[in-house]
Amino acid sequence: MGALETISTDQVRPRERAAFWTELLWTRLGKLRSETFSDETFRGRMVHGEVGSVKMCRLSAGRHRVVRSPDLIRQDGRGYLKLVVQLEGSTWFEQNGRKTQVSPGEWSIYDTMKAYSVSNTSPIEQLVLLVPREKVLTGSMKVDDLMVQRYSARAGIGRLACDLMSSAFDEIPGSTPQSAEAVGDAITELLRHSLLERSGMPTALSQREGMRDRIKAYVESNLRDPGLSIDQIAHAFRCSKRYLHKAFTQDGVTISDHIWRLRLERCRNDLLSPACAWKSITEIAFSWGFNSSTHFSKAFKDTFGMPPRFYRMAGNRSDATLPFPALRIADADLISPAGGAILRTLKSPAES
Repeated sequence: MGALETISTDQVRPRERAAFWTELLWTRLGKLRSETFSDETFRGRMVHGEVGSVKMCRLSAGRHRVVRSPDLIRQDGRGYLKLVVQLEGSTWFEQNGRKTQVSPGEWSIYDTMKAYSVSNTSPIEQLVLLVPREKVLTGSMKVDDLMVQRYSARAGIGRLACDLMSSAFDEIPGSTPQSAEAVGDAITELLRHSLLERSGMPTALSQREGMRDRIKAYVESNLRDPGLSIDQIAHAFRCSKRYLHKAFTQDGVTISDHIWRLRLERCRNDLLSPACAWKSITEIAFSWGFNSSTHFSKAFKDTFGMPPRFYRMAGNRSDATLPFPALRIADADLISPAGGAILRTLKSPAES
């Protein structure tokens, strides 16, 4: 399971807070010089973890400034892009002669391999990500034109990316290495498409990939909704169901398959999680969008080879984590007469 670590200046005496915060930023966010605009009254808090190759932290702090100079870059050659989603307060970013202010509902990105400064002119709260450069940038991008710009966290692909980042951060404690890796890849893909969208050069392929990633992000954000369906997604994206299916063909599964695979995987993770030991199997199933315990039990057994109750009992055995077979679910089976999303049938490849 993943883990989040919380570090706060409340752990030290007031007169030591500024130095403590300086050391914290140095060790956790890359070699940075920092200064606070107050010493004994300064307070800061960082909650950090990892989603696959993406390092994430939620940062809340008083006014302070950080600088990464060429000499510090030479000491730390890790090739990351740093993305900041502004949640509260305002921040000035400066790099390559460009200076941009970012406010709540916006985000910006900059290259840690080039000198920069970040000035938090008021108390702030931010979601900060360190993303490997090679997973985001392509040879056709004019990178300098994309750095230190204001991007919207409330519209377009940027909104979907930020929604997924926020959801992924909250789910870190319950994630497996496999699911964290998949979500980390989805974040970097959405980020790449956000930059492509800004650069004005989306190809037909990148548009399909972008739509697929947007669908996946929407599904991740609404997975607990029992009414999640093809119709709902088509309505949210204002497009036809046929267009949605076309965007998903490259993955070799339907959108319906993808929804149920994710739901079953999340249920499986919760059944094995000590943090969910107090929950009943029905509570777990319903929390991930199932609305029939009977149908959930059948789907789970068809997928993992044993009923969920036995699977939970066998949680400490080496064979408790089983691979996913390919699932095939008819679109018509997703909607019950009452309008809720249920699973009527599951057919393995051998049965179809």
